[in-house]
Amino acid sequence: MKVSLDELYWMTAFIYHDKNLGRSRDATLLHFVEVCGMLTLIARKKRRERIDIPGALCKALGWYFPLLAKMGVHSVEQLLFAKYPLVCPYCRRSPHVERDCKLVKGTDGVLSHDAVRDLNATNWENRPRSLNEWQAMFNAIYPRSLNGSAEFSTIALFEEIGELAEAVRVYERYPHYFYGEAADVFSYIMGLANEHALDCAERDVQFDFEEEFLSRYPGLCIACGARVCVCPTVPSATVGRMAKEMPVQIPILDAEAFDESGREVAQRVLEGVGRTVAAARRLPYDRGDMNAGLTQLAYRLGNALEDKDRKVAERLVQLAIELGREKRDSGTESAPTTMDVLNLLRQAWLLLDPDVQDAIEEGQPSLETYTRILDTNVLLVTANPRGGNESTLRLDTELREIKRRVRQGRHRDRINVEILTATTIDDLRVELLSNSYDLIHFAGHANADGIELQEEDGTKLTLEWDALKAMLRDQEKLQCLVLNACNAMTGMDDAIAPLVIGMTDIIDDDEAIEFAKGFYDALASGRSVEDAYRIGVTALAAKGMNEHLVAKIVARPPALMGTPTNTAPSA
Repeated sequence: MKVSLDELYWMTAFIYHDKNLGRSRDATLLHFVEVCGMLTLIARKKRRERIDIPGALCKALGWYFPLLAKMGVHSVEQLLFAKYPLVCPYCRRSPHVERDCKLVKGTDGVLSHDAVRDLNATNWENRPRSLNEWQAMFNAIYPRSLNGSAEFSTIALFEEIGELAEAVRVYERYPHYFYGEAADVFSYIMGLANEHALDCAERDVQFDFEEEFLSRYPGLCIACGARVCVCPTVPSATVGRMAKEMPVQIPILDAEAFDESGREVAQRVLEGVGRTVAAARRLPYDRGDMNAGLTQLAYRLGNALEDKDRKVAERLVQLAIELGREKRDSGTESAPTTMDVLNLLRQAWLLLDPDVQDAIEEGQPSLETYTRILDTNVLLVTANPRGGNESTLRLDTELREIKRRVRQGRHRDRINVEILTATTIDDLRVELLSNSYDLIHFAGHANADGIELQEEDGTKLTLEWDALKAMLRDQEKLQCLVLNACNAMTGMDDAIAPLVIGMTDIIDDDEAIEFAKGFYDALASGRSVEDAYRIGVTALAAKGMNEHLVAKIVARPPALMGTPTNTAPSA
């Protein structure tokens, strides 16, 4: 999901827009200071119940954005880049050179506002876009280490927050001071995020700031479940001071356009939340708009399936009752859902005829947001390394045919396809950590040990079955793994995904492509992965090709299909 820093800002400001209207600037600042206090966890290495470092960083940013909105900032990107145009604003280098900067007594010898403005104009088109890219920019300017820098960054952050507080107090007389101090505060939040990333790397754990933020702000408030927050206000207080700051000029926002931008981004993020691994786990099924929407959707699906599949219809009605029973007030602790909500709704959605799906969305347009969460997300992975077991494959042709079949299908707008080519093990691991998929399709070479991916230099590296299974462990939405590769099933004793489809022998390009055509024709028409497997096999037989090359292993029966617990590979 591609979201710029400004879009994150507009979305968050929109979610808390109504609450912000009832607060003064001072009250908004006080809440920001309150949540920043949690960032001392990094320097103190202290653990608190229900609060972790990623949560503290996201909470700080989640209140930084409403503060900027309260102060009339239209673009956080313009605010930040006005002072940090890819370089330190004092020594104007990246990385920052201490001896030429803050070790010089005073600022007259190093500070040039005109030079910073020139760099802003020159570098604007190369500015970072996403939150992770802004984090990387500040890491390039001010590299962090694990040797005591966390203590320094925490102290410096609160010095800057004190200056920000003073800037808010004198805003009516000196508004430009606020913009520069706000940029400095952001730079230290990024510094703490970079130090936490280093700590995670030492423990072989990945920290993705943007993924963490979206999991806590998925297009609505996860505390109350509403698109526009209705949580109770929590007061707090602190004081600070301000040092002299360079003037920064930025445009003032158009309140109506700003609100509309936030609403659009919030809608897009909520619709795409099912693609992010962490986000779906945090959705507030038990409250607010989410609870109401999913309850109504469960009832509508149950009614639509009453004649077609009474057992499924009864389960959906039970789901609606459970969701309604679990609805809780904003500000209370979230209750765990008693059923696998998204999987059940997704499988039920696939049982409906496309005309019925359209009728549900047209009859109650508000439900489309929640049916979009039921979209099918597909990851296509290819690799054709040097030194592989077989000759060069026509992988481009296979990818082109898959994309064409999806585009031609009636459900083309409900299938999201991501592609990894020339894939390394690192590429695949990072993608699976960042996003959530219903179907993963590998096209390339395989052997009894695993699938053949690439080293950075293009040579072969086998990803063994056990390692692949471990990578897939957190893919909670995963329904099917397709291994469109020779001999993929020869070394697999047990399914490493709920449904594994693969080749039992050598298969040529034409056969692999023909199976993919049939499989994705079925998927794009709204059929289940089980049906798509059968139709793909039929496509091979219809062209006089060997249909027995394709086999499947089922790890567990799909919840609604009644499939036997284990289906052995068939030659």
